This record gives sequence, C-alpha cells and structure tokens, in this order.
Amino acid sequence: MTVGKAGRILAALILVGLLASGCTTPPPPPPTPSASQTPTESAIERQQQLDYEAAEKSYRTFRAEISRVAKAGGSSRATTAMKATAGGPYLDEYVNLLRAFKEGAFHDEGDEKIVLIRRGGYSNNALILDTCEDSRSVITYDANQEVFGKGELRTAKVEVRKSGNFWRVWQGDGKKVNKCA
Repeated sequence: MTVGKAGRILAALILVGLLASGCTTPPPPPPTPSASQTPTESAIERQQQLDYEAAEKSYRTFRAEISRVAKAGGSSRATTAMKATAGGPYLDEYVNLLRAFKEGAFHDEGDEKIVLIRRGGYSNNALILDTCEDSRSVITYDANQEVFGKGELRTAKVEVRKSGNFWRVWQGDGKKVNKCA
C-alpha cells in the first residue's frame, strides 16, 4: 500500500467516525441576561398583587361614594356602589352615618384625599390596608347652613375581605393624627 492510498483511507475513516458520532456545529451560547431583566414572579406573588389592587380599588371607590352621598345630604340606605365595595360592620357604620345626615339635613362640602395606602397582612380571602385620609378641607353643615363639624387627618387599618369574586371593605379602625407616617 502506498502512502497516498493509506492517507486517503485514514482520512475516510476519520470522516466516517465524525459522521457516525453526530458531529455538528455547537449551539450558540445562551444570551446573557441584561441588567433590566427581573426574575419572573411566582403565581402566588401575582395573585397577591392582583388582590391588593382590587382591594385598593374597592376602598377608593367606597370612600368616593361616601363623600358623594354626604355632599348630597345623606341617604336612608346603601347605594349600589357602596354595596359592591363594602360589607359587614364597615358598610353598616357608614349607612348609619349617611342616614343621620339625611334625617338631620346635614351635608358636606369639600373633598377628602387619600394620602397613602400601604399593604399589610394577606391571606387568600382577607387582607389589610393601612391608610391615611385627609378630610381637613371637608366642612359639615347643618340644616341652618351653620358649620356643624370639620374634617381631620386620620390613619386607619382597614380589613378588606374577598366575597365571591370581589373584594369588599369589611371593617376598620382609625384614629386622628397630626401627620401621616
């Protein structure tokens, strides 16, 4: 056998060996994460986020509806918006307040501002919102259009409960403060 023929045989054997071993070009390296990428949130974290957003929306909607009805002179019963966003003792307390407004011919002027809402405790069917409400620009007038009362700055710990597919403000405990913390 000549050297040329032996070289061709050796080259053929190497080629067959490479083909048999499945030699392919290596895959490109995975892309390196950029600094702006964040870890994927878990399903539980996503659900908590959605629940807090829904609870905060119910709280804000209820507070706005209470303000609207108090400016209009009260009501003898809960409005549809109030029942959709609150329940339990919280709804009962505000219905009683609005009933007293109606019976005494009181009304509010001015707007309450929700200064802050912080997330507190959480479970699948109840959560806590820590809030600060500024109603210092609200003035309550009596039937003779005399000042009956003025608003205040207050913090409140509000429990919001899941009722079916909705979150409703259920109960709260507040106190007058000099500043929101």
